[in-house]
Amino acid sequence: MTIFDYINSTLFSKSKIDMNCDDESQFSLYMLSRWCSFYSKEVANYVNQTLNHYGNLYTTKQEQYDLSFNILPKLKLKRLAYIKKTKKSSDENELPIVPEFCSLREYNNNVELLKTLSK
Repeated sequence: MTIFDYINSTLFSKSKIDMNCDDESQFSLYMLSRWCSFYSKEVANYVNQTLNHYGNLYTTKQEQYDLSFNILPKLKLKRLAYIKKTKKSSDENELPIVPEFCSLREYNNNVELLKTLSK
């Protein structure tokens, strides 16, 4: 079993999975909560109010899975997209860091001079 099997059984199919010793190592309440919060803002709020507060009360992973299985409602099947960090675009118009001892005009003149000398 993978974490995605637990997500599908908890959110979409609502068919309970029997955990054995091997499957227990694959289950993580944190990852289940994280992936469930990608469904929508409402589900994220619901997960924060329930699973994150009461999930720590249960010590075994089977009890944590049972809690999440019973608390979360059955939802329509939807592709859960993992949120990725957006890359910062580099702008050509961005102002450079200018040393304190010269002005921006002097800095630009020196940069132009260096460009012409390097050619």
